[in-house]
Amino acid sequence: MLFVALVVIGLIAARLLPLEQLPDISFPGMGITIPYLGSTPEEVEQLITRPVEEALSTLGSIEEVRSTSSENQADFQIQFAMDADVDATAFEVRTKVDSIRSQLPAGADRILMFSGSTSDQAILVVRLSAAEDLSDSYDLLDRVLKKPMQRIDGVARVELAGTQPKEIRILIDAGRIAAHHIDIAQLLTLLQKSNFSVSAGEITERGQRFNVRPIGEFRTLDDIRNLVIQGNIRLGDVAEVASLAPERTIGRHLGRRPAVGLDVFKTSKANTVEVVKRALAVIDSARNLPQMQGISVFVISDQADAIQTSLRDLRNAGLIGALFGLLVLILFLRDVPTTLIVSLAVPVSLIITLGALYFFGMSINVMTMMGMLLAVGILVDNAVVVTESIFRHRQLDPLHPREATLTGVREVGVAVLAGTASTIIVFVPIIFGERNMVTVFLSHVAVPIVVAMLTSLFVAQTIVPLLTARFPPPPPVAATAWLGRVQSFYERGLRWILRHPRWTGTIALCVLLSGAAPMALKLIKVEYEVLPHVIDVADAM
Repeated sequence: MLFVALVVIGLIAARLLPLEQLPDISFPGMGITIPYLGSTPEEVEQLITRPVEEALSTLGSIEEVRSTSSENQADFQIQFAMDADVDATAFEVRTKVDSIRSQLPAGADRILMFSGSTSDQAILVVRLSAAEDLSDSYDLLDRVLKKPMQRIDGVARVELAGTQPKEIRILIDAGRIAAHHIDIAQLLTLLQKSNFSVSAGEITERGQRFNVRPIGEFRTLDDIRNLVIQGNIRLGDVAEVASLAPERTIGRHLGRRPAVGLDVFKTSKANTVEVVKRALAVIDSARNLPQMQGISVFVISDQADAIQTSLRDLRNAGLIGALFGLLVLILFLRDVPTTLIVSLAVPVSLIITLGALYFFGMSINVMTMMGMLLAVGILVDNAVVVTESIFRHRQLDPLHPREATLTGVREVGVAVLAGTASTIIVFVPIIFGERNMVTVFLSHVAVPIVVAMLTSLFVAQTIVPLLTARFPPPPPVAATAWLGRVQSFYERGLRWILRHPRWTGTIALCVLLSGAAPMALKLIKVEYEVLPHVIDVADAM
């Protein structure tokens, strides 16, 4: 009943586990960007970069700070210690930077802070192309594509590239400004003060309470043009006011036609496949709108399709491997019920592993699938050893199947436990050892293997004896059969090894050195690449 309950939990978890291409791992670091337009790299370094670096140098949980000073901004990439609390350290960084805000120049009033993880990559990349220029189509694309996608459950944000919302542009006529003796700085201050919306408190009269909110916002272009600068002079008399698209510094083309990019990002722990499916449904419905006629929509990158293809290939490879394993078991065990009992360890262990992944906060991705597939070939080992021992004792004592079963399990129990422990111990340091980006990724392979191996051990010690005690043992192997001849050959080889220990040790040492020699002679290339940090916007101050 315990195993039945665990299997049911695993089946439910299989429906709840999110599907991802790679594990959702938050990198131990963050980025900071401080815009300061119209400056020089030397000035940015002196006024912004150095004060920020001095403030961050007092934090002990930071391993490395990289800064870049350019003519428009200062960028910082901060790497935390692997064992540091990312949220707590990020809060300390925000506090330190905020404490020196008064020391920064007046133009550097925005401090953008970023954090990143593997889930910050776009899950859906779409390009829109048309015969005409789409750079002025922001309102249309925002209404029919961007906003509907932002309402999808699991979508973090949607970005449009190649088109921007229109902005109000005021082009001053230098000659008229000079003729009317208008101060540009005072004009700028007047524009800022004239566009406001604030709360002015409350008025209580005769038992009624009214909120007072003076509104001085510009509603139309004419409101801006009619702004009185001085005397009878209005802004429209000395400047041209128009609503225009911002100047483009980057152009996009697809198939020699103007194009616009649309990227969809998901929230953490969201199911990539489900989110992409809903986003594609929005795109399909938008294709049929009259205002979208003449605009071609191309899906450049679909992470859900890549995930499903990768997992499907891994699943097919696992099924083929399991089938060959089943054929090998039938070939050597020569009994269908015994083969099915031994093979039961594989699905039971893998289903229970899915339940463990759910409670560990993991997902079904390429790494966890790889771990489970690596464990498939090992899961039947314990069941095969226990089953062979049980049936051997049942052949010796056919009249007492229960006692023979217990004797067979006890005889190999310690050996099975030692074999499983020796396999698991290889992966335990990856899970509990030193933390770095490599071990963080490999832990998603190690955890499924460890859980599946432990489950197969308990299956071999409990379920397998329970079932084998209710079936007759297979007949003994005849000496003239091919399997009997294989056993005789193995027995002769084992006797030779026991009679010649020196030769056996020499051969084993030569085999060991044959693997070390290519490494020593540098015949095998060794490459190690640190995974790049994926930085994305997380917070803005």
